[in-house]
Amino acid sequence: MKKTLVGTLVIVLLSVSTMLFASGNQDDDGGRIKLSFATSIYVEAPHKAVIDKLISTYNAKNPNVEIEVYGAGWSSFWDNMTTEILSNNEADIIQMYTSNIAQYHALRPEGTFLNLNDKIVGTPYEKDLVGQDECKYDGDYVAFSNYAWGTTGLFYRKSILEKAGVDPASIKSVEDFRNASLKLTNDNVSGFGVLVSSHSFVVSEWARFIARVISGGLYFPGEKGPFTADRINVTDPANIWAAQWWQNMILQDKSARVLKDKKDVRELFWNGKIAFNLDGPWFIGMTESRDPALLEDVGLIPQPSVEYEGKTYRPNPSQYPLITVISKNCEHQKEAWDFLKWMASKEAQEIIAECGMIPNSKSYVTESNYKATHKLAYQFYDFIANYYDPLISDPSIPQIGELQQIMIEATQRIFSSADADATAILEGAKKEMQVVMER
Repeated sequence: MKKTLVGTLVIVLLSVSTMLFASGNQDDDGGRIKLSFATSIYVEAPHKAVIDKLISTYNAKNPNVEIEVYGAGWSSFWDNMTTEILSNNEADIIQMYTSNIAQYHALRPEGTFLNLNDKIVGTPYEKDLVGQDECKYDGDYVAFSNYAWGTTGLFYRKSILEKAGVDPASIKSVEDFRNASLKLTNDNVSGFGVLVSSHSFVVSEWARFIARVISGGLYFPGEKGPFTADRINVTDPANIWAAQWWQNMILQDKSARVLKDKKDVRELFWNGKIAFNLDGPWFIGMTESRDPALLEDVGLIPQPSVEYEGKTYRPNPSQYPLITVISKNCEHQKEAWDFLKWMASKEAQEIIAECGMIPNSKSYVTESNYKATHKLAYQFYDFIANYYDPLISDPSIPQIGELQQIMIEATQRIFSSADADATAILEGAKKEMQVVMER
């Protein structure tokens, strides 16, 4: 996804000397329309294979269009995109998550992304595509939900749990999970893998697993407006309790392996060194890409409920639809939209299913043989229908990047030391957030 050129794909082979990164260039001798496509997931093998296949299939149907893909790792991608937008050098087409829309659209006073109302309002897309209702800014559609989505559950290694005598079906609450992790932990295996680093997952996994389940909102109540300084919710007693619970699991129980990057958690899970991994349907594609035989030893259960102050709370993890925007600077907006529209077709959604995530088209997933051929991924539909409360995501507001950074720094401090005072640290984070919201 970013112009750091980590992984560059050119579907129609041209001389390197003629390759241009400027948006909407045309080749002098071939008359081909060039579109640049930025995505953070291109560095992941399952997504790279799918995106390559999407573009080659589309190019066979539209030989006059050349789509060049570039991207970078998770952290670098978002920083690079900010720089590119501010310098008017962003890609024609950018793939992101719904929570990113406001932050990057607002980088320009006139808005960064193309208004898509005339292409979406009143069409079947509004009801058929998961997350399309979250693709608005100030009431206007500025993004198209045409790739895939997921939420999270607990993947486990069957052989590890069986050897330790842990029945995954018995894990109903976070305390059940905590006890199981303790039982599974020994000199060679850790029950769970967590991040304590500058990676955004230091916040999001804690929030998805326990904090937002009982508080309803990390940044604001229900992560809904009005988005004002007086409504910052991080010091809600439930969030403080959840921070202390997570802190104790990591630093007292020592049943969680502390790592810096999610790729390290996944690698140790594959190598049989971690029993549980909190992840989404994309992890299925990653595992299959790593070693198809591994999937036979991988099971999946829903996130457990949380008991707090005498009440049981069902999980409400975030929903992650990957959506696409078109830059207002794109010189070939019609051709860019034609490609995005094709990605929502049955033909393209069938290709997208190969990445492991769930295609965004509800009609494709429910009307095709998707359920029979993607049994593990389809379990997430069951989780949402029968085990989870309505999913909650970070609010899509221009300030979200700053708020997230404040939380990253706060949670790093809390989860790095058993002596860290979660209450004091979150109080400090609240004050910083209020300054951001009062600007």
